[in-house]
Amino acid sequence: MIYNLVNRGLRRLRNRELLQTDLSKSLKLTGVYLCIMLSAHIWAMMAFEKFSFGDAFWLTLTTVTTVGYGDLSAVSLEGRLSTILILFVGSVFVVAKAAGDYFDYRSNIRQRKLKGRWRWNMSGHIIIMNTPASFGEQYLQRLIKQFRASRQYENIDIELLTSQFPDGLPSSIADLKRVAHYHGRADDIDCMQAVNVQEAEVIIVLAKEEGDKASDGRTFDILHRLNELGKQGMILAECVDDDNRARLLSAGANIMIRPIRAYPEMIVRALVAPGSEQIIENMFSNEGDEYQRYDVNIQGMSWSAILCTLAQNDLGIAIGYMSKNDSQLQCNPPANEQVDAVALFLMVREESIPDPSAVQAALLQKV
Repeated sequence: MIYNLVNRGLRRLRNRELLQTDLSKSLKLTGVYLCIMLSAHIWAMMAFEKFSFGDAFWLTLTTVTTVGYGDLSAVSLEGRLSTILILFVGSVFVVAKAAGDYFDYRSNIRQRKLKGRWRWNMSGHIIIMNTPASFGEQYLQRLIKQFRASRQYENIDIELLTSQFPDGLPSSIADLKRVAHYHGRADDIDCMQAVNVQEAEVIIVLAKEEGDKASDGRTFDILHRLNELGKQGMILAECVDDDNRARLLSAGANIMIRPIRAYPEMIVRALVAPGSEQIIENMFSNEGDEYQRYDVNIQGMSWSAILCTLAQNDLGIAIGYMSKNDSQLQCNPPANEQVDAVALFLMVREESIPDPSAVQAALLQKV
């Protein structure tokens, strides 16, 4: 049953591609035929009616397009017969057919673009491969918006290579500027060539399932095929299992990142500032650095003094504070800002987490 459905779908796709080819050939042959017929009529008008080339050309065009101004006409028997045979019988209906073929051709192109069957031949673009299985539309929308919010990538074309959206991109994504898609599997080498991976500036390989370790195997296959095609751009790949990171890096990935679906911003940050993804990832794990809140009482102390005091006493790095006045978090304030705080947020080493009393004592000593 499934086999028959797949075969039927492939046959429909091949039929659409054959239709596209047939329409293109038909238009070309019709154009050649019309050029011959119109040239023959122009010659006949010059030979039998003694018209100049300009008058013969004018009469031919106004007749074949059925405009018929009537300012010029054939009067000789030979000229009239030539007009009947060459234009009325041999050309007018062909022009109508050519117009119909042209509109069918344009309609077919629009449908192919809409359905993700059009090769855009982009260059210097961003390719996003795969779509997350859960809330994929929302994730891609947020990710693309993050690219548009970045000065480095705000004007770069984005192309999606995904087996999702067979009926076209949803409006939430299609309405974003300079976004196209190609419908196909990310690990299919023909689809990779269709999105022109060799010319891409950035290639992003998303994990299909953020909690499925088997996704790393599919990512490895994609990276291997990208290398076969001679990719040149930066490759960012999501890795579900940390044990697979070295393997995926050796396969050609430049940047590895955990698939954290709630924060597509991490991907853009990792591309703008490579290495920052490790800092961000540490915020979501209990490995390496940790972020701790320390309830303290600080009044009238500059932010630069707080930073220096904590660093000199090996108590961590302050990243923000909770204001005493309005209980609002102030993150990375100016160095000369005078701080009145009820809490500090510090980045500390996992193996050396300071005691709250040590943090308060060091700050009081400085004051």
